[in-house]
This record gives sequence, C-alpha cells and structure tokens, in this order.
Amino acid sequence: MFKTIFATAAVSLMVVPAVAQANDARAFSHEGVNYAYTTQQKGKVTVIDGNTSAGVPFRLYVKGDRVSGTYNSRYVSFTTAEAAKLNLGN
Repeated sequence: MFKTIFATAAVSLMVVPAVAQANDARAFSHEGVNYAYTTQQKGKVTVIDGNTSAGVPFRLYVKGDRVSGTYNSRYVSFTTAEAAKLNLGN
C-alpha cells in the first residue's frame, strides 16, 4: 500500500516543475485514478493540495529536493530523486 501512496505522490511531484508558479486547478490520470490539485508557492515551498477521484485527499510540500506531506491522512516523505526513479509508464 505504501508503494501506491509513494507512486501517487511522485506522479504529483512530476507535474510540479511545469506548474510551480501557477495557482490554478490542474488534473491528471494515472492507472485509472483521476487526480485534481492546485499548487501554491509559499516562499521557497510549493504546496500541492488535492483529491483523487475516490475522494482521497493529499497535500504535499516540495522544498528543494525534499517532498513531505500527507496522502489519505498518512505521512509521506521522500526526495525528488526517489520520485524521478519510479517507472510510472508515462
């Protein structure tokens, strides 16, 4: 289960560089799950806040090469390098 949480968070993270300055809503799909989220820049931290199509909430904080936050009310923490290593079939 943690692998799924980690992959979901990583997929969200991969979208961050393109939208780090945007505050508008974004969405994408991965393995049949739809993710809707917004990003907000707060100083040096990018906040990714959203929900899956199943209603699972997530909030990630990206600062430098670290990502932390919650997915389905569970704490997640990893590096951007770890996320980039995942083969997500994109």
